[in-house]
Amino acid sequence: MSIVWLHAVYGLPSAVERLGAPYFGASGVDLFFVISGFIMVAITMRSDATPGRFFCMRLIRIVPLYWLATFVMIGLAASGLAPRHPYTTAEIATSLLFVPYAPAVPALPILENGWTLNYEMFFYALFALWLAAPRHLRLIGLLLTLVVLVVLGRLAGPFAVPVATTYTSGLLLEFAAGALLAWLWLRGGLRLGLVAALSLIALGCYGIAWTHPRLVILAGAVLIVAGSLHPRICAVESPLLLELGNASYSLYLTHQFLIDAVVPRWPRLFAQPSWLSTVLYMACILLLSTVTAWLCYRFIERPLTARLRKLVRGPAAAPGQSAAEPQPGQG
Repeated sequence: MSIVWLHAVYGLPSAVERLGAPYFGASGVDLFFVISGFIMVAITMRSDATPGRFFCMRLIRIVPLYWLATFVMIGLAASGLAPRHPYTTAEIATSLLFVPYAPAVPALPILENGWTLNYEMFFYALFALWLAAPRHLRLIGLLLTLVVLVVLGRLAGPFAVPVATTYTSGLLLEFAAGALLAWLWLRGGLRLGLVAALSLIALGCYGIAWTHPRLVILAGAVLIVAGSLHPRICAVESPLLLELGNASYSLYLTHQFLIDAVVPRWPRLFAQPSWLSTVLYMACILLLSTVTAWLCYRFIERPLTARLRKLVRGPAAAPGQSAAEPQPGQG
C-alpha cells in the first residue's frame, strides 16, 4: 500500500504539491525484500525441498500474473491506448525473462514495477542453487554469496551493463538480512517482550523514512519484521488485512494501470486543484486499487496459481511436501 501511495502521489502533480514526498516512499520495497528473504528460509529450513521443486514453485507464484500484466501493457502500447512507444523484441524478451535491460538504475522492464522482480528471481535462483548443498552449508553459503556480490559491486562498480549493476546492488543485503532473521527466529533467538517488540516496530518505522541513508532504511525494515514476530502480535487476526495480504501481489502489479487511467482524467473533474480534490484523488486510487487487486487475486491469480501447482505437484506428492510451497499471503 505504501508503494500505491507513492505512485499515486507522484502520478498527479497537484498531489505532490500538497502532500509532499511520502514519508515511507519506496521503502516498501526494502520491507518487501526483507520479508522475502525471511519467508524463503522459514519455509525451507525444516523441509526437504529440492532445488528444482523450489524454483518451479517460485516460477508458478511469480511468472503467470506478471506475464499477463506485461502482455496487457504491450497491448495497450501497441494500440496507442498507453502513452508508451511500441516495444522492441529485445525489450519484450528481457522483460519476460527477468533480465535487467534498460540503461537505468534500477533497470525498468516493460511493466516498470517489475524491476523488483528482477531482484527476486535472481535471489530465488541463488537460493535454489544453495539448496543443493548440505543442509548445514546452505544459509552460510547463501549469505556469503550475497555479501560477496555486493562487495564486488562496491569495489569494481559502477558497471556499464545493467545486469552487473543489478546483481551486485546493495539491495541484495536486504534478502540476506531477512534470511538471517528467519534463521534466528527458527532457533528461538528472538525472545522479546511485547513492549520491546513494539519498540522495535516503532523504531523501524522511523528508520525507513525515505530521507535516511540506505543502510538505515535496511535496519528499519529488519526491525519492523523482527518486532512483528512476537507471538502476541502474530496472534492478531484480521480477515480484512488477510485478504489484502493475499491480494498484495495483484495489488503490486495492477495499481499502475489504474493510476494511468485516472490521472489524465482527474483534471477534467477538478480544474482547480484543492486539498479536497487531492484527498478525493488519493482515496479514489487507494480504494479502486484495492478492489481491483482483490478481484484480480480472486478470479485470476488464485485459480491460475492453484491449477498450475496441482499440475506440478502430481499424484505422488505427500502432504509434507507443501512446506516449500507458500500458501496465499506467504509471498
